[in-house]
Amino acid sequence: MKNHRNHHTPKALLTAALGAAAACGAQAYEVPLSFIGTNMPPLDFHGFASQGFMYSSDYNYLDSDSKNGSFQFTEVGLNASMNPFPHTRITAQGFLFDVGNVGKYQPDLDYALIDYNFCDALGVRAGRILRPEGIYNTIQSIDLARTSILLPQGMYDARYRDFSGAVDGGSVYGGFGLGKAGTMSYEVYGGMVNLSEQGGVARLLQDASNHLPYSSYTDVNDFPEVGMQFWWNTPVAGLRAGLAANEAFGFSYDYWISPKIHGPGAVNSSMDATVIHPSLEYQWKNWDFQAEYLIRYEPAESTASGHPYNAGPGHLGADTWYAGASYRFNKWFETGVYYTEDYNDIYDRSNSKQYQKDLALSLRFDPKDWWIIKIEGHYLHGTGLLHDNSNNPAGSRDDRGWFMLELKTTLSF
Repeated sequence: MKNHRNHHTPKALLTAALGAAAACGAQAYEVPLSFIGTNMPPLDFHGFASQGFMYSSDYNYLDSDSKNGSFQFTEVGLNASMNPFPHTRITAQGFLFDVGNVGKYQPDLDYALIDYNFCDALGVRAGRILRPEGIYNTIQSIDLARTSILLPQGMYDARYRDFSGAVDGGSVYGGFGLGKAGTMSYEVYGGMVNLSEQGGVARLLQDASNHLPYSSYTDVNDFPEVGMQFWWNTPVAGLRAGLAANEAFGFSYDYWISPKIHGPGAVNSSMDATVIHPSLEYQWKNWDFQAEYLIRYEPAESTASGHPYNAGPGHLGADTWYAGASYRFNKWFETGVYYTEDYNDIYDRSNSKQYQKDLALSLRFDPKDWWIIKIEGHYLHGTGLLHDNSNNPAGSRDDRGWFMLELKTTLSF
């Protein structure tokens, strides 16, 4: 069934945000705090608003109605920051988005933290902190920071921001020299991941549970996570290598099941997950070359409450990789290309239901410092990243290639 929610209010807000951004250009806003009787430094405000369009020859990508052409690809953010004391920074960002049936323009606190830097080698952050992982995880929402419209989706899925974006906790970070071997930076973090019922993970679980016989999705639960990110800036100018790893403890969701034999009862499906994510980037003149790999291991177990049903243990493994390059011709034109493969099951790489292969070509135009326009084409194989539901049946093996076109414009201040 198609989603018939009312888009009038979000589109009106988006239009207002775009107009405000265009009127102010690239200039940030400063709000002095002297009017409340303090000599603290002013608040700095920045923001952005994006509107995209997707059209695909087969399947509804990112849970949108892209087979018919979809404008369900909207992002709006507003952030504020200040430096109230030496070595101290306070910053926060509100964010709302709509990607297909995910997000639904529900305002969310993207991050809100206090950052204190003792010295170059040691700093601490506390609050809702952005989770460092790979090249793009902390800057997924910054369209200005990349050439492409969509990042490789097996690694940076646009639907899963509440899952991959931030944790409520803290981190320790810093950097130090390695002599002739270059420099090293690090960040180690821990906290709780708080999932939204409007987020992509909840939507995926709803699809999976509601399409099983005698079952229905109930809710998704928060869980703790710890992780780290290291970057080595090598002696070769422009070349850096990174390694990230994280461990999620007890990611779980609840659903109601009514087996014919045992009778109805509540089921909790839980798992731990380990992720290893190496990265490589080389910037040379106007070129930027990137390659990343991610492997996820999930020893899963389902438990039941109220009746003897038990799904038992299982072992799941998934991985994804991409390689890409971009070239800046001049201040207003840039192009890029990447190829990526994602496998839901590393033990079955031949099943098109379990993989997605994607070749993407991007064109980026910068008419102004505060305005960018992007055009992007994809040639895809496989349905492994599609949510299999009544609006997007992908339950059969499909080895045909298919195409997708995307347009996106972003205004910022």
